[in-house]
Amino acid sequence: MTAGWLQAGLGAALVLSAWLVPRHVAAARAARPAALLLDAAPAGLGAGLMLAFSARPVFSGLLVFALAAGLAFADRVKREVLREPVVFSDMSELPQIFTHPQLYLPFAGPGLVIGGAAAAGVGLLALWRLEPALWAPGGMPALLLLLLVLGGGWALSRQPALGAAAGVLRRLEPSGEPFADAARLGPYAALLVHGIVARAERAGRRARYLPPARVGPRPSALELPLVLVQCESFFDARRLSPLLPKDLLGGFDALCAEGLCGRLDVPGWGANTTRAEFAALTGIAEEALGYDRFNPYHAFARAPVNSLAWRLRGAGYRTICLHPFDRAFFRRDRALPALGFDTFLGRDSIGGSRAPPYFPDPDLARRVLESLDEAGARSFIFAITMGNHGPWRKAGGPAGIAGLPQGGELLRYLEGLRRSDEMLAILRDGLDRRRFCGVLGFYGDHVPSLPQAFRHFGFDARASDYVLWRRDALVPRRRDLRVQELPRLILEMLEASEFPAMALGA
Repeated sequence: MTAGWLQAGLGAALVLSAWLVPRHVAAARAARPAALLLDAAPAGLGAGLMLAFSARPVFSGLLVFALAAGLAFADRVKREVLREPVVFSDMSELPQIFTHPQLYLPFAGPGLVIGGAAAAGVGLLALWRLEPALWAPGGMPALLLLLLVLGGGWALSRQPALGAAAGVLRRLEPSGEPFADAARLGPYAALLVHGIVARAERAGRRARYLPPARVGPRPSALELPLVLVQCESFFDARRLSPLLPKDLLGGFDALCAEGLCGRLDVPGWGANTTRAEFAALTGIAEEALGYDRFNPYHAFARAPVNSLAWRLRGAGYRTICLHPFDRAFFRRDRALPALGFDTFLGRDSIGGSRAPPYFPDPDLARRVLESLDEAGARSFIFAITMGNHGPWRKAGGPAGIAGLPQGGELLRYLEGLRRSDEMLAILRDGLDRRRFCGVLGFYGDHVPSLPQAFRHFGFDARASDYVLWRRDALVPRRRDLRVQELPRLILEMLEASEFPAMALGA
């Protein structure tokens, strides 16, 4: 009996730690009892389920603690690297950690992540063998408890229970700001509140942005192609320091001297590409998405949403997206067709690597021009680059800038930035040589995640940069924008008279 009580006590201590450790990272304060209960529920429920099946309190507690420690570690790293805590839609990226670890683990430290996971696995296996079961594991009661939990989760995901649950959770008065809600409600509670409210509101919010009823081509004399490039981590890095070479972005400067350019206010810092991508294609401001603004491709864009692609498709355009990477990454294989693209070419079609250097930006520019020649003048080609994707760590190569934090990473980023600029020059020259010319748009999805280097320079800006160019359309001018303003301006540059219903995102 004494041994059993000791097992139960150790297991309970581990479960309590599984609740408190993420709260410590989130700087969670004392909260009203309802918020505390909601925040403690995932750890308690998870431990209860494991205990019902294993009959081993310490094993169950360690498993829950290991998962909680992983969440707390990810939360701390994300706060440092991306200036944002873990949010509910990050759960959809968990499989990508295993399918594309090179995009995640270097930011956290591969040795620490792999070592921690291995230690937890060894400890759990040892406990399973060494810790005596307090009763016969599993059985009908455990199965019934699992079915009850799964059934309750399913019911809460459907109306009317979903709406009722969201109404109850709104009484906790979430602010919608992830830092504040994680601190005031607790990290688990914030994830639950944001996720359930987002699901409850999603259909109503999406109904405001349905594509035009008619998506087939209508009569149009427009014969101008559109090439729009979302360039990974692009911004005018000369803003960091006057010591950086003035000719760093010669291609970008040349287009700015002939078109419309400026700062671009984007929703993310260092990552979260889909936020800028969705806004640039739809014209929908992030505040209109509610909690789905954290990742519109997580669920919001699984059904058709009005967009630049739908509008152009309605004018008889072919709408083509090129992305030299896994088509399923960020669920683009579902989202981009819902946003009006009738062709989506990924790594399996246009080539590229699963690991750095992925697909060089100049090569992607040439592939864009080939697609343009194949599709003809009435085409919209959207290119999503990967060539300058972080992390910018590579064995060998230059040692970096002496004395500068993250000097090596910054130097490799600048090398990639030059290749992105070469891409822009290739596209501009390619369009200029073609009879139909067209409109060229180019923008950065976010600034790179180089927090130590940025702090060294005292640089804290979030805005990226953009340029819109049409050979014969604009007097050169500068104008700072929010990213959701891009589609309206692009339609105006093509020819506003062709698009009487162009109030995207209104």
